[in-house]
Amino acid sequence: MLDRLDHSGSSELPASSRANLGEELTIGGVATSRLAAFGDVQLPKVSFIVRNWNYGRYIGRTIDSIRAQDYPNFEVVIVDNASTDESHEVIEKHVAADPRFRVIHSDVNLGPLGGALRGLELATGDFVTFVDSDDTLLSNFASVHIQAHLASRLNVVFTSSSTLETGPDGAIVNGRRNTAGTRPEVTSVGLRPAEIVPRLRSIDDETYEVLHRNTRLLQPVPMEWPWSPGTANMYRRFILTMLAPACQACDLPKLSADGHYNRLAHLLGGSMVIDLPLSTYRIHGSNFAASTPSLAHLGSDAGPATQYKSIRMREGVRVLVANAADFSVRIGEKRYWNALAALFQWGGLATARDLADWNRDQFFNEQVRQLAATFGERRAIRKLATFIPKPLLREGVEALHGGKWPVHAHIELHLSAPRRLHARIKRAIGKRRRMLPSHVS
Repeated sequence: MLDRLDHSGSSELPASSRANLGEELTIGGVATSRLAAFGDVQLPKVSFIVRNWNYGRYIGRTIDSIRAQDYPNFEVVIVDNASTDESHEVIEKHVAADPRFRVIHSDVNLGPLGGALRGLELATGDFVTFVDSDDTLLSNFASVHIQAHLASRLNVVFTSSSTLETGPDGAIVNGRRNTAGTRPEVTSVGLRPAEIVPRLRSIDDETYEVLHRNTRLLQPVPMEWPWSPGTANMYRRFILTMLAPACQACDLPKLSADGHYNRLAHLLGGSMVIDLPLSTYRIHGSNFAASTPSLAHLGSDAGPATQYKSIRMREGVRVLVANAADFSVRIGEKRYWNALAALFQWGGLATARDLADWNRDQFFNEQVRQLAATFGERRAIRKLATFIPKPLLREGVEALHGGKWPVHAHIELHLSAPRRLHARIKRAIGKRRRMLPSHVS
């Protein structure tokens, strides 16, 4: 029944079900079907994109957990990355004839991010969650995420919920996955008042109050990783298109969806953390992201993805630079350069090896060319000089001019060290001010 792409059923809901979607929302306790013209206000569609590679032992539970969602308007795209185990048979059995599911069997392993992008080509939802095929969703996953989006005091580009860590057999090993903390000054708690927001029928007053107390709105500034991995994230569809990767095909299998999108999306439009467990994250030896449980005082992840950090940061820089003209207008030039600096610093700028990695295959030189074309050479070099070490910046300027440097290039490079020192002092002063109690001037 399931060949390369199953068209046996439409992903659209029946007409009767579509009509009922308006009854699933209320404002001030009144159904939106009574407040607007018929069909004008309906629940947004959620697209679950499941990526699988030889996880036949797990994916059946993943599919069942999606089918059990209490949220009525969703579709599922399953991308099987050339599995050689029993995945094909397990997927066929658990999908059965459910018209909300579409299945793609790829001839090659596209990797976590490549599979996500392939599924995104077919997805039609307003919101998207990339589901790892060894994870499961709690039945209220979609409804709580959508309610958080609809009730947020500021519209954000993605939400990230807590997740239960389980072992290979599904037994819980941690009540939540450890993530880095966030600075209080860039975090605010809570949603808008319940009586003025669109409310899902499945979110009663008590549930809304719990959600209100356990959400944190994160301002779009550089920070460590405060989000849960993989399956726990729900994105607005447009941001995924806006931040699409452009790396070579050989690097795509080394990247993950959350690793590529979360930092970039947050730096552009902010995010929200829902500190409620809405999914499970399975820890096992072949997990791409983590093979050991997260412990507060014992390092972090140990999965295969950790070795690809520099590639991940390079791809983030590539996307920011390629869209410099657009993004610097959307978020302002100051925020744009702060975001670019953060990606370079997360990728490492401390050692000669770091600098060599940034300019592998002339990568940094190409970014300098594009930034100079967008902002003008003087401004680009001046901005880069506040966070790029002089040896690497010299390579970029050399690539622009070869052996015939104009006077202004010599001046900008000469002033790069004091400008970088000045920028560090400003950051240190700002950090100290943020740490002071609010009553201290």
